[in-house]
Amino acid sequence: MALSPRFDALFKDGKFRHWLKAVIVDEAHCIDEWGDDDFCPLYRQLNQLRPFTGQEVPFLACTATCQTQTFNLLWDTLGYGNRPFWGIDVGCD
Repeated sequence: MALSPRFDALFKDGKFRHWLKAVIVDEAHCIDEWGDDDFCPLYRQLNQLRPFTGQEVPFLACTATCQTQTFNLLWDTLGYGNRPFWGIDVGCD
């Protein structure tokens, strides 16, 4: 949805970008689970939103089931690069 032509036009609208405060991906582990198959391959392309949002708009990825390998994939997929990272690992127990 976020990479659809309608969202593309919205992200190019200066007024919209002015009011955009964050891009939030809930259940971010699904980028790993669904992004490699036919169900939702566009999940792996969410970093393409960055050029439209600018560096000042934070990207927030939320998940309760993220192991190290998935975390690394999310980091690359969402284009975090060398940006500061704040994380909370509360465990599963």
